[in-house]
Amino acid sequence: MSASSLRASVRQMVEFSLRGGDLIPASAAAMAEGSRAHRSRQDSVSAHAERPVRWQGTCDGVEADIQGRIDLLWEDADPLCIDELKLISPYAPLPDAPLPTHRMQAVCYGYMLAEELELQSISVRVSYVTETGAVRADFEETLDRAALTEQFFAMLRPLAAWHKLQCAHKADRDSSLQALQFPYDHFRPGQREMAAQVYTAIQRKKRLFATLPTGTGKSAATLFPALKALGNGLTRQIFYLTARGTAQLSALDALERMKGLALRSVVLTAREKCCPQSPMRCHPDFCPRAKGYYDRELPALMAICEQQKWDDIPGFCDQWSLCPFEFSLALCEISDVVICDYNYVFDPLVSLKRIIGQGKPVTLLMDEAHNLPGRTRDMLSACLDSREAAEYRREVGKRLGRKHPLYLALSALLRPLRNAEDASDLLAPVEMLISEMAEHPGEGDHDFFHALLSFRMALNRYNEAPDGYRILVDPGAKERSVTLLCLDISSHLEKITRRMTGCVYFSATLEPLSAMRGLLGGSEEDALFALPSPFPPERLLVMTHPLPTRYQQREDSAGEAAACILALFSGRPGKYVAYFPSYAYLSLILERLLVLAPDLPLNVQDRGMDPEARERFLQKMRTCSGPLLSLCVLGGIFAEGIDLPGDQLIGVAVVGVGLPQVNEVQEALRTHYEETLGDGFGFAYRNPGMQKVLQAAGRVIRSEMDAGVVLLLDSRYREAAYARLLPPHYHPLAVANAEEIRRRTQDFWRLYGIKDSL
Repeated sequence: MSASSLRASVRQMVEFSLRGGDLIPASAAAMAEGSRAHRSRQDSVSAHAERPVRWQGTCDGVEADIQGRIDLLWEDADPLCIDELKLISPYAPLPDAPLPTHRMQAVCYGYMLAEELELQSISVRVSYVTETGAVRADFEETLDRAALTEQFFAMLRPLAAWHKLQCAHKADRDSSLQALQFPYDHFRPGQREMAAQVYTAIQRKKRLFATLPTGTGKSAATLFPALKALGNGLTRQIFYLTARGTAQLSALDALERMKGLALRSVVLTAREKCCPQSPMRCHPDFCPRAKGYYDRELPALMAICEQQKWDDIPGFCDQWSLCPFEFSLALCEISDVVICDYNYVFDPLVSLKRIIGQGKPVTLLMDEAHNLPGRTRDMLSACLDSREAAEYRREVGKRLGRKHPLYLALSALLRPLRNAEDASDLLAPVEMLISEMAEHPGEGDHDFFHALLSFRMALNRYNEAPDGYRILVDPGAKERSVTLLCLDISSHLEKITRRMTGCVYFSATLEPLSAMRGLLGGSEEDALFALPSPFPPERLLVMTHPLPTRYQQREDSAGEAAACILALFSGRPGKYVAYFPSYAYLSLILERLLVLAPDLPLNVQDRGMDPEARERFLQKMRTCSGPLLSLCVLGGIFAEGIDLPGDQLIGVAVVGVGLPQVNEVQEALRTHYEETLGDGFGFAYRNPGMQKVLQAAGRVIRSEMDAGVVLLLDSRYREAAYARLLPPHYHPLAVANAEEIRRRTQDFWRLYGIKDSL
């Protein structure tokens, strides 16, 4: 078999060729029950279970390798009997005939076994069994060799034609990638070295952990070598992962600059954001796009493969009446580059198992990797709140009555949840409620069902490795919540990334680099790469002022903070951003600023801004013709992943050191990191805080032509533990008061003027 051969399982082949019907979201509970049903039936009989079969040959000029496992093979039957097991509820009506996909799986196994053993006929059976393995219905028939052959190739031919189409695209793509040139006139200092490191990591199937200053062109420096590796056959697919939608724009811009490529790329947007229905109800009884979805999907896939660019997937889905999220998932399987959130790879509940879990040669490029520890912890942790369960039960009681199985299952969960001291007693009622919600999809609460599935998966992981979790119980007068907090994320990240064909973690704030490698699932065998700033250090003025910003000091120091920010702004009027650790602190200093300068041109971030409001906020920063002071929160959407070159941003003030709030979760992490890494406060508080600070400060210098000012307002910046986390190209100047800030800023801008457009 050649590298371009078609390789597929029997199930994949049959489901491809017989796809049709409605879109019904798969239930994780149902899949687990299906596995248990198989095991229960297999354990209760003497037939040969999981008997492997394989067929290799040619179909319409395509070399094919088809494999599978027979659920049960009754070797003492005459003729031999293949038994395909499928789950059925004990309460579901009995089918009159097997589903076509179920029957054809058994038939294809029959052909492959007949070919292997040179049999003239085979008996094929489809058995519908309950979770306990009891057979509720079965359908059996005997087919001769000719019938088996005809029906097997009827399944294989459509897949072979599709495979031939994909091979033709791959040939065009690889030819264009091999001719690809770097999308800029020249490499910035350090970009070439970074590109070489990325290519080597993919070539050796290793992990690379890299820290590069903001503005050094990380997207181009990682995507370009990854695409060259793709064109040279070192990987099959590239996943560009981000923590925020704004960071995806950089990847898209880098791809757009690479002209002449025969490249398929898709941006995966969350189901909730791309659903055209309101409210979202993912079921054919409520959504016309789900009704008959699979009847339309394959013709739509064939049509979109004729297009050069996939730049309007929502519009395409409107034409074909398709769910844009599900269709994007299908496109992910045939895309060369997938741009998406971390969770589609690392979240056990929503990861793309059809790609990530199949052992395919996939490369991961992880932008803003400093965000990955927190995001992964959120994915692996889970919480159940009795308040939410009680509210959902009230709704179910009003609609369906208190004797409905769903209401009773909610009651069975509420009793132990309201009295929980730990999570162990919740597994059985959680599983029962998941089963009931799966049985009544039209009555389910999507968010609550997601919480249940997450909790059950976290509880299973906790039972396997209790030291990796901490159980937190928040008791109330009546209601309470139970949280399974994941402490050990490194083992999960290591397990997933070791299967990949190269993984690149990169960020401007991945320090301390060696420790972050361990935290993110790496080992000493994985490469570290730190790029010094390629920009002239004299074009960046960094000042520190010992302002007391701890929580209890904020009211007293708010006036001085406002005066310092105003001094920075008035030292050379232009476009500045001041960042704050919270909205409350932002509002406090905003009041003081308006007292000092009532006519100050302001642009203030609000809580809960929708996408349109965010875009207006950014556009004001980019296009405003005069001076502007924007007020934003640290760690928010305007503190990283946005590009404001030249005079769009000439200075940043950061108030505080960005430490997370002290709470039960952070203290649990502090204890865990003290035990495992020897620096509990550093990894739970100081490092995450300084990462947010440096991401915000990094908005200033975006190219070798930029100049700018950074003002750090907190006494802790002068402490050794914080100072050592500042980048080497920062040379902080200690200033004593607002007047000195104004004077130093004026002196700096006398040397480095900005454009006359302000």
